[in-house]
Amino acid sequence: MAFANFPISDSNWQQQQRIETSDIVQKGNTLTGKVSVTNYNIPFATKTSREHVIGGAVSFQVKVVTAMLSNGHMIVYNNLIFVQFLKRRQNDELNYTIKFSAPELHIQNKRFTSDDGTWHLIHENKRQQYTFEVSILLEVMSCINSFAVLHTDEELTDFELRGVDGSVHMHRAVMAASSPVLRRMLGGMWRETAEGCVDMPGTTRATLQDLKDYVYLGTLPESGLEELLLLSSYYMMPELEKRCVDKIVQNVTVESAFEVIEFAAKNKMTQLLLAVLDCVQSGTICVTAMRDHLQQAE
Repeated sequence: MAFANFPISDSNWQQQQRIETSDIVQKGNTLTGKVSVTNYNIPFATKTSREHVIGGAVSFQVKVVTAMLSNGHMIVYNNLIFVQFLKRRQNDELNYTIKFSAPELHIQNKRFTSDDGTWHLIHENKRQQYTFEVSILLEVMSCINSFAVLHTDEELTDFELRGVDGSVHMHRAVMAASSPVLRRMLGGMWRETAEGCVDMPGTTRATLQDLKDYVYLGTLPESGLEELLLLSSYYMMPELEKRCVDKIVQNVTVESAFEVIEFAAKNKMTQLLLAVLDCVQSGTICVTAMRDHLQQAE
């Protein structure tokens, strides 16, 4: 089998293959869309889609490499489809896992990690024209948590977090490992070190329990994420902050969008504010619908 003999000039070489992304919906840490590829009688071509950013943290692209072969009787297109996930922010110390699905390619929740820009081969086919839908979920990669066995321990706890309506007992070493701010408090000549407790004004016991559950188990609550987000920012816990933002944005609706924007602006939660505004800009949340909702509420 040899390359088909078609007169293709260098000037229109790249125009002989087309890759398009459409129906892109980016909301929080998710992205869905459609990829369409068409080959136009060219012996060999490589084409890359435009870049899409997920959650403001990781970019996503598709690349297709096509070789057109002929055995004298028929033409066969050999297509190799690659994907790439690349961290966008400089000095981003978080690691991300990506769940990638493309039903038409028989791919379901295939896992990738954000890396240095490696192109990952995901599929091969022999079609001249094809379309496939993609669904991507971006998650912060949790560190291996060895604190889970201590979550229900009460005998060895040696520190207390005090809220407005109750307290939560924790282990000093676990707290120090989870936050640089708490580590400084616990390792220096602070009042909290001597008394074995830290007061958290304005924080409920339920939120403190959510914080403990995350530190020991890596879990997030279904509600109260805004309060947990404030703690994550104050105590410099970027992984928790990112996960809270992602989950809040996933659940944002036309009815709640304005309240979330107001909360983010008031508390200077820049990541959350930008994530919600991205939803508005992309059309995932309709500005007109938000305006109608506010007028009805007046």
